[in-house]
Amino acid sequence: MKKYINLISLLLIIAISYFIYIRFNKKSEIPVFEYKTTDNSTYSNNDIANSEKKIVFIYFSCNCEDCKELINNIPNYKILQNNNQFILVTTEKKLAKIKEFVNLAELNKLKIPVLIDENNNFPSDFGLGISIDLPKIIVFNKNKYLIKELNSIEDIKHIRNN
Repeated sequence: MKKYINLISLLLIIAISYFIYIRFNKKSEIPVFEYKTTDNSTYSNNDIANSEKKIVFIYFSCNCEDCKELINNIPNYKILQNNNQFILVTTEKKLAKIKEFVNLAELNKLKIPVLIDENNNFPSDFGLGISIDLPKIIVFNKNKYLIKELNSIEDIKHIRNN
């Protein structure tokens, strides 16, 4: 009986260690991912256009006032789109709530995808840890390698695309 308890304890420790490793292992490049879009299609890492632009992921919640201000600052996106490719990812599962929160018509005009993290995989996929302040802005260079995590979209202007 003691052997089984030791084996179960060992397996539990391995499982917890793996979970912690996945959640806290910072990704140095854009990971493999696939999320549903607001038009019910899928968007994956393979859909990111190859260009000279930085790739900016913005992870947000529809229950966050700071997120609302950031996500719906359309004029800022227009200015920054020359050097950046934006991808928005939400924790919200209900399409109606996303549409109410986000100005989808304007974002669609700018060709900014809004992805739905249905299974809460984004924090693990991108190595964000357990406790995340939203909105979370993650910037990758044109070669899809991590440059920096930011607190403000205005900070993007000061990052070089190495």
